[in-house]
Amino acid sequence: MPVTIIAFGLAALFGVLWLVCLGGAGKKAAEAKEAQEQLARLKSDDRRQSELVQNLKSNMANLEKEKNERGRVFMVLLELARTLSGNIEQEKLPPLLLRIAQQLFDAEELIFFKPVDDGHVLAPIAQIGLDEKTAKTLNIKVGDGYVGHAAAKKLVMTKEDFATESNLIKQHIETTREGGISPVLCLPLVQHNVLLGLVSIGKITMRSKEERNMLMIYQSLGSMAMENARMFDQLYTKDRMTDLFNWRYFEERAQAELSRSKRFGHKLSFTLLDLDNFTPFVQANGTQAAEKVLAKVGALLNEYVRKIDVSCRMSEDSFAVALLETERVQAVQFAEKIKKIIEESLSTIDQAFASQSLTVTLAVMTFPDDGFTMAEMFDAAALKIKEAQAKGGSRVIRNITEETA
Repeated sequence: MPVTIIAFGLAALFGVLWLVCLGGAGKKAAEAKEAQEQLARLKSDDRRQSELVQNLKSNMANLEKEKNERGRVFMVLLELARTLSGNIEQEKLPPLLLRIAQQLFDAEELIFFKPVDDGHVLAPIAQIGLDEKTAKTLNIKVGDGYVGHAAAKKLVMTKEDFATESNLIKQHIETTREGGISPVLCLPLVQHNVLLGLVSIGKITMRSKEERNMLMIYQSLGSMAMENARMFDQLYTKDRMTDLFNWRYFEERAQAELSRSKRFGHKLSFTLLDLDNFTPFVQANGTQAAEKVLAKVGALLNEYVRKIDVSCRMSEDSFAVALLETERVQAVQFAEKIKKIIEESLSTIDQAFASQSLTVTLAVMTFPDDGFTMAEMFDAAALKIKEAQAKGGSRVIRNITEETA
């Protein structure tokens, strides 16, 4: 009996000790678990703090980048405004606009299209990042493809803008799209609702958040520059009465073509045209009749002279035409044709002075056969015309180095 009690007591004591130990172990396990969770929280907090620091650094870098980008854009736009505020000839403006657009939009492919064929077709006249062979194939009908569609709408359009068009329009654009180029931005240059040109921009390295604002500013400044250049050309290179080039501009172009002919060995011909008995005509019919005649001659030359050639009004009743890469035979054919057209037209211009029909005398010159300078050839031609007019005029002098019949 005593042994049993002792054994039972020991068992109870052992049980109590076991429970005490078990409780201590559980407490330690709980403490260890809590410590692990706290460590995990600290690591998570550390990661979040690291991410916050990284995001902050990234945001600071982006802000700095945007600041630099805005500064760069501002400087480019300032250069655009300063450059385009001056008097620039139309033919020099498109390459300049492309270079500025290249800096502004970080692009590798840029084309300047000019409206031709009474504004129904867009022809490339300047390009960056595009070979000339591909450029020559890009005569785009207004309304066709991405470029033609933007030209028809006369609105700045981005790649995203094209995607919002109706399915029918998108189908037409895809069917008629331009080959060899990848327009991302299309900027029509418009003034007084008249399309003056269009800049196509593709292969852009990085699109800017300020792109839309940049597009609108560029379009506005570019359009004003094109209009100013057009007015400058009209005021300083065109004769207002005939809408032909004036002698100053003609002489500059002719000298440049003479240099090109010397360098490449091309023939270059000129036609000098003078109205016969114009002074007596003015005295008999008045200045209004004279102005009508001069305007008519200018209109006929503008209509029948090739687009690659250059025609001008030299003086009151004298006109000149530079026939590029033209042999004497072709130049004589042109002179005979334009003589007939002008004389027939002037004979019916006004019944009030139909009885006093005007005629023209023309002289053909070919470089280098008839001289090596413009002054040499034109002086000789003027003398030959004067001699022919003294004998009645109305003829074509085919060779200024021969005796006048």
